[in-house]
Amino acid sequence: MNKRLQFTAVAILLFLLLSLTGCSGAGSKVSAANNLGEALSIQFSSDPVKPSASGSTTLNLDIKEQSKPAIGAAVVFEIWPKGQEQHAQLNAKSVEDGLYFIKGEFSQVGDYYLLAHVTSAEGVHEMKTFEFTIQ
Repeated sequence: MNKRLQFTAVAILLFLLLSLTGCSGAGSKVSAANNLGEALSIQFSSDPVKPSASGSTTLNLDIKEQSKPAIGAAVVFEIWPKGQEQHAQLNAKSVEDGLYFIKGEFSQVGDYYLLAHVTSAEGVHEMKTFEFTIQ
């Protein structure tokens, strides 16, 4: 019964996140908006490397601006399951210079997209899309 209750709570939480947030760029896969070329380097990773629906997952972005850690950036993770229209937008936290993350649980297996919205402290804005799988 305890596992069933946990699963239900996670499913409700994910549904609420997806229901309460919208997407301003539906259908957009990758876009970058700045006039400085690639001033921001955005690298994605997850912990665990192969996330599963049965445990907690941390999604990480390592962000550098002109090869230096991006300190004080505003970072939003926009996440949605492949083939669905509703997107969840979550503000990332920073644990150390240039590293931004969100932590949570996924209730459904499948392919997901992460659109990273990054605005550096200097005002450079860039978006980059990553794909990951929940097993």
